[in-house]
Formats: sequence, C-alpha cells, structure tokens
Amino acid sequence: MGINKLLDFIKKHRYTLIFLFIVLIGMYLRFYKIEYIQSFGWDQGRDAWLVRDIINGKIVLNGPRTGIGHFHLGPLWYYLLVPFYLLTNLDPVGAIYLNVIANIFNFIAIFYVSKKIYGNKAALFITFLYATNNYLIQINRTAWNVSPVPGVAALIFYGIFKVIYEEKYKWIPVIACLTGLFLHLHFSVVFLPLIIILSFILVKDKKKAFFWGIASLPLFFIWFIPNILYDIQSKNNNINLFSNFLKDYLIGGFHFRFFLYRLNDAFIQFQMILSLPRDYKLLKFVIPAIYLITLLFEKNKKQKILGYLISLWFLVPAFGYSFYGGTTSEYYMLMNSLLVIYVVYYLQTKLLKLKFKPMIYLLITFWLIFTYSQTRNLLNGTNGLVKQKEEVRERIRQNNKIPFDEGDIKAYLWQIWVEDKK
Repeated sequence: MGINKLLDFIKKHRYTLIFLFIVLIGMYLRFYKIEYIQSFGWDQGRDAWLVRDIINGKIVLNGPRTGIGHFHLGPLWYYLLVPFYLLTNLDPVGAIYLNVIANIFNFIAIFYVSKKIYGNKAALFITFLYATNNYLIQINRTAWNVSPVPGVAALIFYGIFKVIYEEKYKWIPVIACLTGLFLHLHFSVVFLPLIIILSFILVKDKKKAFFWGIASLPLFFIWFIPNILYDIQSKNNNINLFSNFLKDYLIGGFHFRFFLYRLNDAFIQFQMILSLPRDYKLLKFVIPAIYLITLLFEKNKKQKILGYLISLWFLVPAFGYSFYGGTTSEYYMLMNSLLVIYVVYYLQTKLLKLKFKPMIYLLITFWLIFTYSQTRNLLNGTNGLVKQKEEVRERIRQNNKIPFDEGDIKAYLWQIWVEDKK
C-alpha cells in the first residue's frame, strides 16, 4: 500500500519532481565549489563597500553605474545584499548566498512561464537547456545586480503575452511594476517601454488597455524615487550624466548600414547560448532567419503572436543600438536569453513534425553531445574568492596595507579584517 501511494504521488507530481531534479543539476553546475572557481571583480568590490556603508547607517540612493554612459541604476540590489552581509559578518561571501536565491528565482520563473505558454514537457526541456548551458552557467555564477534579469524578463514577456493572447488586462500593472523593477537590474530597461508599446498594437480592446496602462504608471515610476531623491541632493547628477551620454554616444540620426552592424549586438545571445564560432558572425542570424521564415507559413494563431512578440525583443534593441556609438557587451542582451531557447524549441517542434522517423533519435543524440560539451569543463578553477582571501591574509601578515579602491575586493577585505576588526 505504501509503495502504491508513493507511485501515485510520483505520477501525480512527476513534472514538479523532474523540475526540481533539473534545478539541482543547474545549481550544482553553477555553485559547486563556487568560492574556489569564481573570483570577485570590480562590481562585487563596489557592492561590498556600499553594503558596508548601508550597514553603518548611510542611506544609499544610487545603484550600480551602467556600463553605457556611467549613470546609475536603482539601489535595490545593495539593500537585498544587506541581510546576507549581516549574516556573514560583512564577509563578501554573502553576495554568493543572494545569488543562489536569484538563480532559484530564475529557474522558477522560467519554468512557470514556459509551462503556461508551451506546457509541462516543453517547460522541462526548456529549463534543462537553461540549466546546462555553458554561457548561462558562467554568467549566472557572477554575484551582481544582473543575476535576476532572465527571470524578471521572462515574467514581463509572459505578462505581455497574457494581455495580447488571453486579453488579461489585469497583467498590465504587473508588467509596469516589473519594468520599473528592471531599472534596478540593467540598462537594457530602456528598450522595454517601446517593446511593450509595439506589443500592444495587437491588443483587441485598446481603450481598456490604455486605461489600465495609465492607472499602472505609478507602479512603474515608484521605482525611480531613490534616483530622483539622489538627483535632488546632488544637483541633478544622473540627469547630467544622461545628458553627457546623449552628447558623447548618440550618433545622430538613423543609418541603415550602422543598423545592420548593430544587429550583431541584438542577436549576440544566439551566438553565446548556442556556442557558435566567433569567426563566423553570420551564423547567429541563420536560426532567427529560419524562425521568421517558418512563421510566414505558420497557421497557429498563438505561435504567430508569440513570433511577433519574440521578434520585438530582438529588433527593438537592434534599432535602439543603431543610434548608439559606444561599446557593448554580450550580457547587455541577457534579457533575451530565454527567447533564444524558445526559438530553438519552436524549430525543433517543426522538425519533429517532418515525416522522417530517425529525427527524434538525431535530436536526442545532438542534445546529449551538446549538453556534454557545455558542461564538461565547468568545475575546474583555482582563482576564486578563496584565493583572493588568501592573498589578503598574506598581505596582512606582511603588514602591507591595501589602500582603498572602489572596485577592489582585496581592499575591502583588508578594511573589514584590519580596520573594522571583523
């Protein structure tokens, strides 16, 4: 009887149990011996100093400086770090603990959204690809404000889908709130308002959507309050920085050739997630091009709507970046990481519908080889936080002081161990 109940329980909750197993795999690949593998860079050093300031009573209203233009995001990440730094007596390892929670949040959000859009089996496949992808593992290991981006972006995308496809206008306040929250995570938030507006072109009841949107604006702008207060206190510092950004980086006018050049930045996540060779830059456009062509013959309304929404998340940044003359990095488009997997999943379903019996076996073989190649060298490393701590202890033994440096975790460790007596 007991075995039968256990089997019934497993059958009833099989998708949840498989999901939890995938999460365990993903978390193991990300955080096993993390202190020995992952070092703390400039961002983590800056965070540590500011969290220490908050714990010592300072009110911090400005968040991390953006890599583009060097104006500031919101400070939420610093305050989320506070309880973990208190728990570890100001040891920066507390940032890793918060990053663990952020990654669990990403897994839950991605599985939930994928399940609602594509179903349980698809959600498990999509979550597995996310869990075992080399690029996503590497970037998820970094304890910084960018960590929650995939999960928050997934929920925003799902909210837009609910409004468009299911006419659930009560999701508009959720979209507004999450978009405002994104201000505290990454600069790519600048693309979201236009993505949302262009998505809502498909809304059936535009009047209702408009009123819900106006009513939801406070949920968006409330996230700006810390930055606004900071600007008031510092004589419009962020506004000046933004003005300087426009002056220094805005190229002035749309140029089609530069737009084509910037397509590389907008579609870079295809290259990173699929591990495409860097020497063959055009490869990153092959899969999305096949996806768009396939959509032209798609008869399913849901898939056509999804295709339009997914396309906006790539084309709007491509258009936006075509006005920007500065440098970029691949993580600037991390918000699109899940959508890359959605595109791959959609094309796979089309392949499986072909009347070619060995296709399922070919795909299984491909994904086994791909997963192995993605995960085989992930657990090696000797240059992590542990080594940085050892180097600081050696400097302490030699009485060789490490002067203050905003982005140097070693200077921070010297401060808390020698000066603060932690």
